[in-house]
Amino acid sequence: MATLGALTFSSQAQAESWFEVEVFVFERESSSLEQWTNAVAPKISDRAVDFITPLISTDITGVAVGLSGCSANDWSTEITPDCNDPLTSSTVRSHPSQVPFTIAASSEQQAYIGIGPLLLADSQSKFKDIIRTVSRERNVKPIVHLTWQQNMESQRRSTPVRIFGGKDFSKQFDYHGQQVSGQSQTESSYQLSMNDFSTLGDMTQTEQKKPVWELDGTINIYLSHYLYIENNLALRKPTQKLVESNRSEFNQFNAVNTKVEKTMKPFLQVIPLAQNRRVRSGEIHYFDHPQMGMVMQIRKMAQPTSVKPIDLSKPSYQAQPNSQSQSQSGVVQPYGQ
Repeated sequence: MATLGALTFSSQAQAESWFEVEVFVFERESSSLEQWTNAVAPKISDRAVDFITPLISTDITGVAVGLSGCSANDWSTEITPDCNDPLTSSTVRSHPSQVPFTIAASSEQQAYIGIGPLLLADSQSKFKDIIRTVSRERNVKPIVHLTWQQNMESQRRSTPVRIFGGKDFSKQFDYHGQQVSGQSQTESSYQLSMNDFSTLGDMTQTEQKKPVWELDGTINIYLSHYLYIENNLALRKPTQKLVESNRSEFNQFNAVNTKVEKTMKPFLQVIPLAQNRRVRSGEIHYFDHPQMGMVMQIRKMAQPTSVKPIDLSKPSYQAQPNSQSQSQSGVVQPYGQ
């Protein structure tokens, strides 16, 4: 058994190919003659890894239903499934109006065999000089910066990483850029019916309105003899859009005439940055765009050589008594396995 376990561990270690990724995205606050009237908001894959939401959002489920909410530590574990999915209907979370520029773990991290992508601490990043230089340029606004490590796989098995930042426009616009006219009649009726539970109703309605971030999308990196970066990002900017509306009026014969009027209305424009580029590790790559820019580097790193130790302080884990394999390896296995 010990020999079989060692062979399994060795084959898994050889199969994984870990790299370190650093990304810096900024906006160019300048006018452009290009128009993106037909661009649509990016569709975020359900499989995308989200480093940012657990760091910036607050779980208010406990406040809403009178129960204790998830802690920051619960988010990073697999033993609390409701906390690992910020989009589940049973989880109520509040978000800030602005995403911090630096997204990083609170302490330096170490990758282990078999785990998913790992967000690193700010001290483990290497773009400080680049960020300082770019930020000094005119009309440049830094949006988000983060560094992570991940095991690179084929395009079919690769997992995208969600990237978002900047302001939340959900109070003015919906996800597709249409202006929010205010609270709907259905929402008003719902809150009136809550009577003494009006505070709970307000929080529930707030959660149902998802953030509409200034920058949003995914970055997918995969390995196919070479490394490939597949970007699907979008920058949102408030603008004016010419829309048609019908206006009815009575003529002198008391007949109804319908006139089509064109008016300018506020609209949240989507400016896409979608590219697929073959890259080499170690090189600094710049993705240019009239309205934004992205600096990115994929670096070689020391490959993980061990499995993450089990945290014995977690109530879901306990040592198996009289376990021969435990006494030989010194590793405590999860209860029930």
